[in-house]
Amino acid sequence: MGGGPRSLSLELGTLGDNLIPVVNQIQDIFSEVPAPVSFALELPQIAVVGSQSSGKSSVLEALVGRDFLPRGPDICTRRPLILQLVKAPPKPGGPPPAEWGEFLHLPGKRF
Repeated sequence: MGGGPRSLSLELGTLGDNLIPVVNQIQDIFSEVPAPVSFALELPQIAVVGSQSSGKSSVLEALVGRDFLPRGPDICTRRPLILQLVKAPPKPGGPPPAEWGEFLHLPGKRF
């Protein structure tokens, strides 16, 4: 890797694009294993902690490779966030799927 933050962001975005479907498949497989046999799949987790306006949301967006969190001069993300990335396969012969985000506290509302 090299070439500055923009190059790093593009390379991480590509890595994420390739990794997300694999993680989703693994989760689907383990969700179908019967309860007595199954075990908890411990996926990597990241906690971002810091004072107000210190760049926590920017760190998460950089890791995901997308701008999706609210921005403003006041406090915008007032609660803990759990992000799960899901890659929607395109419909055969159709346009590529639109990118959107949905928060659990606002079900059905897409951003």
